[in-house]
Amino acid sequence: MQNFSLPIVLKLALEQHVAEADISHDEELEDVMQRLSDLNDKVQTIKEKAREKRLSRS
Repeated sequence: MQNFSLPIVLKLALEQHVAEADISHDEELEDVMQRLSDLNDKVQTIKEKAREKRLSRS
C-alpha cells in the first residue's frame, strides 16, 4: 500500500465524489483542488527537508 499525504487523500476523495456525481465540478471545487495540490507540494518539501536532515545526522 502506498503512503499518501493527507492533502492527496482528500483530493482523491473529492475526485471520487465528483465521479459518483455526489458533488459538481465547479469553480469552487477547482479552487479547493488547487489549494490541496499546493498544500501537498509544501508537505513534500518539508518531508524532503526532514529526510535530508535525518541523513546528515547519520
